[in-house]
Amino acid sequence: MIALMLRVRLLIFAGIALALVLLLAFGKEVRYDQSIESFFAEDDPAVVAYRDASGMFGNDQFVFISYHDEALLTPGGIDRVAELAGEIRSAGIEGVVSVQSLDEMPLFWQLDDSLLLLEKLPEEKRLFVPGRAEVLDLIKGGLSGEGGGRWATPTIAGAIRSAGEEPDRLAELRGRITSHPLLEGTLVDDSGTYTALMTRLLPAGEHDAKVTVSELRRIADAFADRHGLDRPPAVVGPPVLLADGFRAIEVDGRRLATVGMLLIGLVTLTATRSLWWAAVPLIAGWTTWLGTETILGLLDLRLSLSSGPLVAQIIVLTMPAASHLALHFRDDLRKTADRRAAAEETLRFVSEPILWCALTATVGYAALVSSNVVPIRQFGTVLAIATAAAALLTLLLAPVAMVPPVRLEIPVRYGSTSRLSSAMDRLTGAVYRHPGPIVVGTLLVVAPLAAGIAFIRYESNYINAFKPTTRVARDYRFVEQNLGGIGLAGLVVPVEGGITPEAIERVRALDEAVLGIEATGGGEGVGYVTSLATVLDPDGRLGGLDPGRRAWLLRTKLELIAATPQADLLRSFWNPEAGRARTMVRLSESQPAPAKMAIFERAEALAKAEYGGLAYLTGLSHLLTQTTRGVIATQWTTFSWATLGILVMLTLAFRGPKLAVLAILPTLLAVGLVLGLMGWLGLKLDIATALVASVALGLSVDDTFHCLLQFRRLRQTRPFEEALFSSYQVTGPGVLLSSLAVALGFTVLRFSEFVPFATFGLMVAIATAGSSLGNIVLLPACLSLAHRRAKRRRPPSPEPVGADADAES
Repeated sequence: MIALMLRVRLLIFAGIALALVLLLAFGKEVRYDQSIESFFAEDDPAVVAYRDASGMFGNDQFVFISYHDEALLTPGGIDRVAELAGEIRSAGIEGVVSVQSLDEMPLFWQLDDSLLLLEKLPEEKRLFVPGRAEVLDLIKGGLSGEGGGRWATPTIAGAIRSAGEEPDRLAELRGRITSHPLLEGTLVDDSGTYTALMTRLLPAGEHDAKVTVSELRRIADAFADRHGLDRPPAVVGPPVLLADGFRAIEVDGRRLATVGMLLIGLVTLTATRSLWWAAVPLIAGWTTWLGTETILGLLDLRLSLSSGPLVAQIIVLTMPAASHLALHFRDDLRKTADRRAAAEETLRFVSEPILWCALTATVGYAALVSSNVVPIRQFGTVLAIATAAAALLTLLLAPVAMVPPVRLEIPVRYGSTSRLSSAMDRLTGAVYRHPGPIVVGTLLVVAPLAAGIAFIRYESNYINAFKPTTRVARDYRFVEQNLGGIGLAGLVVPVEGGITPEAIERVRALDEAVLGIEATGGGEGVGYVTSLATVLDPDGRLGGLDPGRRAWLLRTKLELIAATPQADLLRSFWNPEAGRARTMVRLSESQPAPAKMAIFERAEALAKAEYGGLAYLTGLSHLLTQTTRGVIATQWTTFSWATLGILVMLTLAFRGPKLAVLAILPTLLAVGLVLGLMGWLGLKLDIATALVASVALGLSVDDTFHCLLQFRRLRQTRPFEEALFSSYQVTGPGVLLSSLAVALGFTVLRFSEFVPFATFGLMVAIATAGSSLGNIVLLPACLSLAHRRAKRRRPPSPEPVGADADAES
């Protein structure tokens, strides 16, 4: 097989190069599912409930556009609100469905004022009976000066403009506007100087949220420039968080693809002084990634938020195989002047570790499929497949770098000695002479650091996924400080038999109970509750009437609302066909997920206590919080499955559990080190950094295989000391080269605006460096200790070589 690979090496290279060109020209680009639903399985109960609620009441894909204006509630200020809302409506932004702004809101209180005014008339002067159309026409005419049909209610903008510069009328309007429960904290703050436009978007799968959010920001920024605002309007909401997250993925992907390839090429070129060897990992990695993208595209599979580091990882996956092949080959060239003979020798020794590495890493990444968080499952599936492909392509490309058609390298001098191998020989000698202190010293250093695992925490504030200096983080702080929480969740409850005063009172009682939920775990509690009761009786004035008159007024108000723009608002809280009502719970999105989850659980419990099992809670804020719960649940299960799978593969490769356990020890210590550092440094686990342990396992086990398989093969024919020194002379430089390239590549992620990726890159780099030190220092120290212990247990005799080697090692 090796001879055949060398004979057809040019054909293999041409075939892979042609495939790369075709993929560059005609391959499909990977697409991302930009919805929060993509974090969950299709049949997940949380997603099913969210879709049901969206179907009944409309989705809650809201973007809030908020700014400060000291003259907000004046004719000039309300004109500016209308100007911004009009620009957004007329811009033709694909994802925008509607815009609700303060200027066009009706004078909600006028309808109640008119109804209550009629109610106060003496009995003998009531010239109507319940339900007559003349009553409706009378009230309509009183409010708008028109009668009958679809009528336009007076708006806040009209009332403010009508008041002009009259201080008393403006002050009265200000008090009404800033205290009304349908407006306060949503479209205006209690001071009357901060406003927000509520922009409803299409469902995430029906538009590109990145483009939509970018257009909204462009309009908002131009508006700020025209009017000299102290800061651009804040653009916030769950769709913004997701859009900025996916934008970070694209930016990081391009950055990592470019910088990662340059670093890998530079490191390999420096170590091998061969353009062919520098090209091997780049061609293999890029072909693997483009092929993966094309397959995903043909199958119409879309990736989710945590899949951003895939480009870097797939390219990096080729490094261990390429570095060990290159440096082993250069070492063989120092022993023989025949390049083909050196190539055969290298491929015979290195191909087995590469294949075992591919199988083992595939098993390790496949363990991520056990997660119940869809992005993590995707991450594991793609990497499991790509690992095998990258290793195979690297192995197939290696012969053309060993016996190239054109020499593009500084040749190795026959009989020379590698300075790096000599340095590795001295290091191995020091380890061999002092294995005990090295093992004890390693444990003394790593154990206290790894103890930080007990203090590790999970990031539950999704605003913290972005660096504090980013626009989205600054915007969230601005809105939540001045308008209250903008996290949204909905309580869906049954309201069968139509809307009655009794039904309204039940809803109001639930609202008050939810609003009274106490904050826990550093949270801020519930900010606002808006419901059917808020729309129909916002200040509770109708509730204080005689039951009979209250029922009549309620029916009359419903008929009036049906003929006004308020009908759309009512449909957001009541679906008569389904017999369901929705209560919207608003809270600070930036408070910790455990505090939010406690609020959600308590609110749902209150609803179920009042309405039974048909009541449930859903919403975007709830779904975001659920992802944290999934990350917590998946972190240790996926790591445990990955460890078990890799241990099984190591046992099969080394034909016994002893070397397998020893092989995984440096990796586990490196993982313990990096997770412990996260605990001590206060770096929290999130949907990306939850993958650090499993990824570190997959990356570092490659070097372990090369070191131990080489040692095991030599040990079958040589004494322990000679086998140890000879194996590390060859594999040690490869470990250093691959770990350097991997660590540098992942460090590039530190420049990401998306904090999970930045932390992920740093932690993987540290874990890679730690496991590499473990492989070239701790692993030979453990082998030396085991060898000395085996010698002490045996009576003096010639050192066994061959079949007993595994047992004594």
